[in-house]
Amino acid sequence: MDNRLILKLTNHNVYYIKTDKVNYYITIPKEFKDTNICIELKNKMNNYNLEMNDEVWVMENIKNTYSYVDNYNITLVIPVLNDEDVSILEKMDVDNFEIIDKILGFVINDSYNHLVNENIKIDNQVILLNNDRYKTFINWFTSRYQNRVICKNLLEIIRIFNVNATSYKRLETPGMTFVVGSYNQEVNAPKIEKKEETKQPISKPVPQVSSGFTSYWLLAVITIVVSVVIAIIAFKYS
Repeated sequence: MDNRLILKLTNHNVYYIKTDKVNYYITIPKEFKDTNICIELKNKMNNYNLEMNDEVWVMENIKNTYSYVDNYNITLVIPVLNDEDVSILEKMDVDNFEIIDKILGFVINDSYNHLVNENIKIDNQVILLNNDRYKTFINWFTSRYQNRVICKNLLEIIRIFNVNATSYKRLETPGMTFVVGSYNQEVNAPKIEKKEETKQPISKPVPQVSSGFTSYWLLAVITIVVSVVIAIIAFKYS
């Protein structure tokens, strides 16, 4: 297991937890002494996948998501499921919902242990954030665990702390307010491009001629020429 602090906010630290079963993000409160576990299944899991996608773009999504809830006592946990598990959710494959059930059970228990180690008291009721894309599974999961797991909209939870909260992030200036984004705003994180090693063309070796070998043949040629000249002169004057 690998715990990595990836983001420091005003009221929370965000950790990336790597395990053999599933990787996930969790906020650890800095000041709050009690909290809840609030799980969100994202529409586009790959936008939060640090292992497969460009970290710069993934971190933009992490900052956007967790900055939005930083002012509130919400311990937001985001599992990053693999493609096969996401397929179960999207295809509403009820026969395999128990696979996701085991994954979320692990995430809940592991998150609980991390919070307990920080001396934080955790509410017994787990909140699973509403998402129409996975509504069939969410209904199945909450029915299976009844009062132990409930489904709520994130904005509904935030309004417990701020009745005027909206799903939009606002930038307030004297006399004017700007909408600068929303909680659901994400960037599509590109996959990591593996750099291919450039292979240098292999040139065929050129045989090198020995200087000694060249001198030998040159001497032989001179000897032959001299012998022929001597033979001609001897024949002429004999």
